[in-house]
Amino acid sequence: MHKSLLLFPMVAGLALSGCANMPGTKTAVPASMSFQATSANEAVLLEQTATLDRMMKDIVRHTTIKHAAVGAAIGCGLAVVTSSASSCLTAAAAGGAVGAVSGHLAGKRDVAQRIELVSANSIVRSIRKSNTQLGDINADLPKFLAQQDADVKGLTSLRTMGTISTEEFDARLAMIRTNRAELAEALLMSSQQARTASANLREAAAQGQSGLEWHISAVDQMEREALSARSSIALL
Repeated sequence: MHKSLLLFPMVAGLALSGCANMPGTKTAVPASMSFQATSANEAVLLEQTATLDRMMKDIVRHTTIKHAAVGAAIGCGLAVVTSSASSCLTAAAAGGAVGAVSGHLAGKRDVAQRIELVSANSIVRSIRKSNTQLGDINADLPKFLAQQDADVKGLTSLRTMGTISTEEFDARLAMIRTNRAELAEALLMSSQQARTASANLREAAAQGQSGLEWHISAVDQMEREALSARSSIALL
């Protein structure tokens, strides 16, 4: 986890109080220090949310059912678990599924139960990694947003004092707004990926795959948490 997100305090307010304690002396306020620190934090959090989005896309890929292959395999019935599987699947893929099914209907239900529509075991690690990433984001995001709000107030004070120009203020505020929008978009995309993965898992369960209850519950929880994190970001 990038703990550097929490290590950069807002210095503009301290600089202003320092000026107040030195009457008659006009000291330049190191406004750039605060902004550089905030920019570094934004880069860290943006990378965290981008990584989460990539993880969620990976979960979607792992939970997507390959309908054509599964249909052909189930159509082959008992041949799937016998030495004739290869020729049967070849015939099914070539459009001979009707002929391939003949003689195998009795074992069709048993084979359907054996077929893993999605690889539940391979998904577990991805879900847990995504959960950890989302937990880190949820832990750091409130403090980061509060720091960013304080940074905006500090920049406003510096502009009022004439320490920074209106152009510089506008540029910095625009960057903060852009980064907030990117954070919000990444979290929204992650929630949508979670929703898609959940739908995929539910479809696999509906088609007969068992043991997906934990996976569905975990992905549903990630969707809720990603949406909650997104709702906490007030765009400036």
